[in-house]
Amino acid sequence: MASCILIVDAGLGNIGSVVAAYERVGVPNLRLRTPPIHLEDFTHLILPGVGSFTAGMQALNRLGWSTWLHDVWLPTGRPLLGICLGMQLLASRGFEGSDSGKALPGLNLIPGEVVLMTSSHNLLLPHVGWNSVFWSDQLTQLSSGVPSGADFYFVHSYTLCCDHENNSLAHSQYGSNFSAVVADHSRNVWGMQFHPEKSQKLGRILLQNFIALKPC
Repeated sequence: MASCILIVDAGLGNIGSVVAAYERVGVPNLRLRTPPIHLEDFTHLILPGVGSFTAGMQALNRLGWSTWLHDVWLPTGRPLLGICLGMQLLASRGFEGSDSGKALPGLNLIPGEVVLMTSSHNLLLPHVGWNSVFWSDQLTQLSSGVPSGADFYFVHSYTLCCDHENNSLAHSQYGSNFSAVVADHSRNVWGMQFHPEKSQKLGRILLQNFIALKPC
């Protein structure tokens, strides 16, 4: 079966650049506002996004994606990739945009919470620009052909702090270390804090590596 990507278009931005990145390498994709009824044509799913954690989860809940991802997509074992805010929404909980100051529930696919990064007079937020990404010893098909220490493009102020170290596949540093790539191999769930679609050649390699992943 040829790969076809389902791209979640929940109004969270960053959709066009992801679509264009896969069109450049000739991989079919379809962006949908609401969950599809039939899954036969889709082998992979991407959840992109920019903005706040709260607004992101409200959109996913309102459009029916949150329940659909758990009840329909995950049981298939097909790969799922969250990008930027999409990675953060994979977390159990997050604080960004909370009026009460209390953590709000996320998709709970990667145990952990999304918190504001630490900053200083030398390192202001948001963290914007190219930064080095260092892979852990958990080398996977996703990281094939991507050297540790290579640069990728980031835009964010919050970061996902994993409850379990083995869910963090790569880190970067901005004042302190933070997770740049996360995964739950048992669910075939992956996340990238940086924007692979804006990270030139190595970003394209990562996106192609994701398409090469098989159902678990």
